[in-house]
Parts: sequence; C-alpha cells; structure tokens
Amino acid sequence: MLPDSLNKDIKQINSAKFKQMLLVATNTLKEVEDEINDLNIFPVPDGDTGTNMYLTLSNAIEEIEFTTEDSVGAVANKLAMGALMGARGNSGVILSQLLRGLADGIGNAKLLTAEVLANGLQKASDKAYQAVMKPVEGTILTVAKDVGKKAKKLASELTVVELLIEVVKEAEKSVANTPNLLHTLKEADVVDAGGKGYQMFLTGLLQGLSSDNSIIIREQVGAKSNTKVDLSQIEEFGYCTEFIVKNARVEANEFKEILSEYGDSIIAVKSGDILKVHVHAGHPGSVLEEGLKYGQLTRIKIENMSEQHEERLRKEIEAEQVDVSEEQKVVGGIGVLAVAAGEGLEVIFKKLGVANVLLGGQSMNPSIQDLLESVEEINTNKVIILPNNKNVISTAEQVKELTDKEIEVIPTRTIPQGVTAMMVFNPEGDLQEVTTEMKKEVDFVKTGEITYAVRDTKINELEINKGDILGLIEGNIEVVSSHYNQAALDLLEDMVEADDSLITIYVGEEVSSEDKKELIHNLEEVYEDFDIEIYDGYQPIYYYIISVE
Repeated sequence: MLPDSLNKDIKQINSAKFKQMLLVATNTLKEVEDEINDLNIFPVPDGDTGTNMYLTLSNAIEEIEFTTEDSVGAVANKLAMGALMGARGNSGVILSQLLRGLADGIGNAKLLTAEVLANGLQKASDKAYQAVMKPVEGTILTVAKDVGKKAKKLASELTVVELLIEVVKEAEKSVANTPNLLHTLKEADVVDAGGKGYQMFLTGLLQGLSSDNSIIIREQVGAKSNTKVDLSQIEEFGYCTEFIVKNARVEANEFKEILSEYGDSIIAVKSGDILKVHVHAGHPGSVLEEGLKYGQLTRIKIENMSEQHEERLRKEIEAEQVDVSEEQKVVGGIGVLAVAAGEGLEVIFKKLGVANVLLGGQSMNPSIQDLLESVEEINTNKVIILPNNKNVISTAEQVKELTDKEIEVIPTRTIPQGVTAMMVFNPEGDLQEVTTEMKKEVDFVKTGEITYAVRDTKINELEINKGDILGLIEGNIEVVSSHYNQAALDLLEDMVEADDSLITIYVGEEVSSEDKKELIHNLEEVYEDFDIEIYDGYQPIYYYIISVE
C-alpha cells in the first residue's frame, strides 16, 4: 500500500529529505521487530533477526540524527559507519554491509536521483554477497540481489519516487518467493526473516517520502519525547541502571512506557521471556521495584554516572600530562577476548588465561563496537577473539579492520569449544601458530546444550511446542523433552562414543541444587568409567552446556 500524498514526479531528493526517509525507515523496522523475530525458524532463544537489524540501524541513525551534511553521499557514509560499529548478529552484520554498499554506490552525490539510488542498491547487493563466505539463496542476500537488478533495469525510465515504489514491490515479491528457494522455510511455512527486514527497511524509505514533519526517533536512539519524567528531578548525571528480567510478564514497549516515569535513555529488548533493560534514572531502586513486578531480576548493574564522568575527566587529564609512546603503552605477547554470559563461565575463562570476557552470547549478541572496545582494553598488541556463539563470529571478524592491533578470530560456536581452545593457548607464542593450534583443538570436543523452545515450529520432522525442553548437538535439535535433566541424559546417549572418556557439565542459573545433585547421581551411575566434571556456569538461556571428549 502506497503512502498518502506521495508525489511521484519528484526526480531528486536532497540530504534533509534523505535523512528523513532513513529516520522513518528505522521506526518502521521497530514497528515490525516482533513480527520479524517470529519468522525465525529455530525455536531456541537467540539474537533474533528483527531485534538485531533494528539495533544495528538504530546505532547508524545516531550518526546522522543531528548531522548538517548537505549531500546524500555524506549522510549515507555516516550511516554506514554507524551501522558497522553497531552491527549485532549475522543479520546486523549483513545489514551493515548493505548500507556500506549503498553508500559506496551513492558515492559523493549531492542529490539522490533514480540512477544514484539504483547504483546504491546494486552495490549494496554486491557488498553483502562479498561479506558472506558461503552465500545461501532464499535469504536477505537474494532479496537484495533481486532489488538491485530491478533498480538498475528501470532507473533510466523512472523518477526516483517511481523507482522506489517498484523496488518495494520487487522486495515484497522476492521475500514471498524465499520459501521456494530454501526448504527449511517451506517446511516451517515462513518467509526469510532477514529478507523481510530488508523489505521493511525499503518500505520505510518510501513512507519517509510522504512525511513532511520531523520524525523523532524513539528512546533507543536518543529520543526524550513523550516522557513523563521531570528531568530536573534527576541528578546532573544520574545512575546508569541495567538488569535482566527473567520469565518476564511484560512486553518491551509496555515496560519502556512504565520506565518513562523514572528516567530516560531507555532501552528494553525482549527475547522469549528474557527482558534486557537499560535506563538512566535518578532513583534506580524505583526502577528495580518495577522490574520485580514482572519477573525475577538478574545481572543488575548500577553505575553512578557522575563518578564515571569525574573518572573520565581524571583519565583525560592524566593522558595529557603523561607522554607515553604507543610502544610503551602496549605489552608484548597475545591476549584473548572471550564472549560469554554467566559469572561462573567468566571465572573459568579467566582462570584459563583469557584477558577479557565480554558479556554476551545467545540472545545477547554484542555489537562490533562492544567487541572493539573490549579488544582495546587488552594490554597487548596481538589479540585472539573467541566468539563462542555462531551469531557472534561474523561480528568479531569485522573488528580486524577497525584496530591497529593484530586480530585473529577462532570461529568457536560454543562455550566448550572456547574452553578447549584455551587449553593449548600460549601467550608468548607466534600469533599464527598459536591460532592454528587452538583451531585444531576445537575439533576434538563435542557440544550439547539444553535449552527451551520460545515458539511453536516444525523442524527436522520434529513437532516442537513453545516451552518444550530442547537438547541440541552442535546446534542441531536432537531431543525434545519435558524436563531438562531427562533431556541431558537423552542427549548424552546420542553424544557419547566408545573412545570418549570425559564429560563436562556447565550448570545454568535456572537449575535447582536438587536437580543438579540428581543429574550428577545419574551420570555417575550410567557413566561410571568416565571422568565427570561439573561447574557452575550460572549462564542464562541454557540449563546445561555439555562437553564430551
């Protein structure tokens, strides 16, 4: 459906209008965030596509919201850089590459014409395909390719508005066709989530053409509008309050409205029944009390922003007073950055020699900016990154181009792979040789995970209902059960082979002490000849993470 009051005769768009289109596109993506998340086939809690694409674009918008650049090329470049730094998860990284390609195609153009837009959309597709090692058709890549081809074909015949209308139609058609190209989509009776996200981004650009008033981006990207809070009641800097609500009985948008009475800079992101919250408030206790009304609180973090400000100023003054060369600031050797969620897992990695642990992983995909800052905190000029999650690998790879440090990414997809890689880590070795040895070690461990289903679906001929306990081997669902202990035992039957001798269990924060004891007892009976190691990982999402060697 086309927006009202749309002038199809417009042949060129200036930078102010282009920025307006991007702002509307961001809001459009936010409005369909949950709809896109629900398209995800895999039923486990994860960094959902809609959320990751929206957060990536939100970060990009922060770069252009107050810019006074007078060319669409300059705006597009700022947008692309913001998207790169804020990219989260595979879908966010691909979106950032699409926006990078769009900017490259627009180049230094002062005005957006049909030809300039078509060139940008074609370059967007090219850039995204180049960023993926093994492109899969029936995904966002296919939608971008179809859109780019259509745009190039029609650019000379249409105005920029007419072209964008045809581009949106092509995106809709391409998304509808994705199940015919990818069997897993057809089996689950859904279209590709990433492709749908790109379609809605393009739809938002079109809708932005008919918007005459300035659009204010919502809280996630700096808005203070429609807030009930009296900012004069908040101390000059206030308290940065972060926490997670488990088993949350409230939606993200509803909770943001509730928190608007207490503070600003509100972010609330929900994945399954996990609600992650960030707010700047004068009285953090009141915020926490609101959270307790809707579930159990964990990962509570409160920081006095006044003290942070003073500390930042102190460090800036010290930096100005001390003239130290880069060579003196950085020590030799190799440092390791690991991504993990769970206080116990953090302790384990640090005992193994990891220099820095970044909170993140399943359902909490860190951004490129998060990873870059964590890399810079490590006092070595050579750093190995252990993503420990398949949705973080592509994000980690982008860090290589953003720092002067030598970076290697070991594509660990699970916590046990990261732990096993650290067993052969040599901080004083040659970076390439150490990386090679760590990669080899990853092949010797098998990973099982016990989690829960966040949606009904059918996958690999398994009928899965929301709330079912799932057992995964190397990311593939193999067990569906009603209790996490039984799922763990069933999964181990499939995992253990004749030459295995070690079972390691990392216990999640949701597991009761009674269930933990019962599992240990059962394991000792069934696997009496095995070495069995049990660690409290306190990780969210996974009741148990299982390693077999």
